[in-house]
Amino acid sequence: MRGPGLIRGLVVGVATAAAIAGTAHWQQQRDARAGAEPVPVATLHGITATPGEAGWAPMEHHQMDGADNGGFRMPAQMMPGAPEDDMTRLGIPITLVNDGGDTRWFSPAEEFTLAGGAGDAPVTLHSDTIGELPRLAPHSAVRGVLYFDIEPPAEDDPPLYLRWDRDGAGKELTVTLPGEAPPPGHGH
Repeated sequence: MRGPGLIRGLVVGVATAAAIAGTAHWQQQRDARAGAEPVPVATLHGITATPGEAGWAPMEHHQMDGADNGGFRMPAQMMPGAPEDDMTRLGIPITLVNDGGDTRWFSPAEEFTLAGGAGDAPVTLHSDTIGELPRLAPHSAVRGVLYFDIEPPAEDDPPLYLRWDRDGAGKELTVTLPGEAPPPGHGH
């Protein structure tokens, strides 16, 4: 009778170990998803980033509907830098702060992308107002605007968020959209 009892005990032990391992894995996955929620402020490798309320960039001199430019459609080659097709330029103000005692290097074009909304893939930075400043001195800050050309999100699209990847670590930052509707598309 020791044989069947031993086997039963082993089966119960293996099942218990599998249940414990499965529960631990589930909790890790849940915690990882909870940690991936966009946050309003994040710190990565000595720099803290705080985005402000986004705004649709005015492109009055690039209007394509014919009503605002004397009734003619401007050809695409006469509008360098304007968003393409049905895209609209979104500006996201951001403040980067170095609270530490060491100079910190950074690159907005390499570190920030925009995700969520109507698109499937992250959108790379179109331009920014931070310029060529590649570093922050100790205990200093810089404020600028990150510009992305996107298809304006519909109400049922996932929320937009800034993806910040810095030195192998990443965070997702909340993007607060303006209350007003985006300007009409540029449809060249």
